[in-house]
Amino acid sequence: MEAIGFDLGDTLIYYHNVPLSWTNLYEDALAGILDDMEIGKNEALIIEATKVLNKYNARSTPRDYEVKDTDIFQEIHQVWGIDKNVKRTIRKFFSFFQQESRVFEDTIPILKYLKERDIKIGILTDVPYGMSRELVLKDIEEFKQYIDIVITSVDVGYRKPRSEGFIQLASQLGCSPQHMCYVGNESKDITGAKRSGMKGILINRTLQDVQWDQDLTMTKLDEIEELFK
Repeated sequence: MEAIGFDLGDTLIYYHNVPLSWTNLYEDALAGILDDMEIGKNEALIIEATKVLNKYNARSTPRDYEVKDTDIFQEIHQVWGIDKNVKRTIRKFFSFFQQESRVFEDTIPILKYLKERDIKIGILTDVPYGMSRELVLKDIEEFKQYIDIVITSVDVGYRKPRSEGFIQLASQLGCSPQHMCYVGNESKDITGAKRSGMKGILINRTLQDVQWDQDLTMTKLDEIEELFK
């Protein structure tokens, strides 16, 4: 193995007290945006914005293509009938969730271990609601010095398990897919990795009883050390 790729959410980081689907937290996040606009909480506006967010919720409505956050929130501004700075709205929405961003305790030690052995390290992540690269980089601030490449589904234009992102990750790491592995916590991570020719490694922190044809299952990231000894 010359390189290793990682998923991001629930693999290297997690959002404390935030479920995989953000549906139940829309109201609070949207209310914060309306307060920031000095409009105040407005149930009718929240309902209309929720309809838009539900349309782009990849957990409840899976898609293989990707969208941009600017397109989603411009649509919300449109249904609200307002002309405001969409970038500010986007930052406010994601900050509600990112304030709970945490790094798993085994993340930095394994990244440091790999970097010391000259293993190339990349991240390929599907982002929620078209989150921009700028905001994704905020989530990896604590360990970005160990990461060679970060690729998001917005960069690729497609979401996992499509193979385009995995192939792009290998290319940017200067490695063939057959000479690297990819670590993730969902079936789409394993399927996409194996479709592209990589070894698919499942990080199973919650001890799920699952079989997605992964090449290896780990419960902690430090088990990766065995692959590179």
